[in-house]
Amino acid sequence: MSEVEVTFQLHTVLQIQTPNGRLTSLPHKMRFGGTIADALRDLGLQINPDETLIVVNRQNVGLDYQPKAGDVIHLIPAIAGG
Repeated sequence: MSEVEVTFQLHTVLQIQTPNGRLTSLPHKMRFGGTIADALRDLGLQINPDETLIVVNRQNVGLDYQPKAGDVIHLIPAIAGG
C-alpha cells in the first residue's frame, strides 16, 4: 500500500496551541486513495464541513476529495462579524 504526503494548513481558530507555540500546518502521510475525511480522522481533527472551506489548488473541495502527493489542504473556518 503506497502513501502520499500532504500538508494541512490550519487557519485562524483551527490552529493548535502547543507548549512550543501555535501549529499552523500539519504534514501528514496518508494512504493513497484516502480522503480528506480519512486524514482528518487520523489526525484527530474535527471540522464542521458546513462552516469550513476546504481548499486545494485554489479549488473548493469536499471531505471526499482524494489528495495527491504534495497537496496543501487549507482548512478555513467561516468567520462572521457584525
